[in-house]
Amino acid sequence: MEYPKKGEIYLVNFDPTIGHEVKKKQPALIISNDIHNQYSPLVTVAPLSSNVDKIYPFEVYISKRTANLDRDSKIMIIQLRSIDKRRLINKIGLIEDKEILKKIDRIIKEHFGLE
Repeated sequence: MEYPKKGEIYLVNFDPTIGHEVKKKQPALIISNDIHNQYSPLVTVAPLSSNVDKIYPFEVYISKRTANLDRDSKIMIIQLRSIDKRRLINKIGLIEDKEILKKIDRIIKEHFGLE
């Protein structure tokens, strides 16, 4: 059975939301590891935004070519959340660049004070 894998980008239905949470249907990067993704009904994701005018230290820029997206985007690590897999609409991209994936992991560790 297929399951979402770390590094894949899915269109996600984030509604309903509260306050400053990412809303509506947005792309999001699968952050959780593949063992978790295979057996849990939840996955951890980081939403993407195509508003790349400013990239904060807790965000990672990715070009549209890097992930096979329609637009250049940024990964919003500060918006990490675990969601039910039923919120995943369809796979739209994949990040294979190991340096970008390492940078994402480093920022996640910094975010949680693990580094």
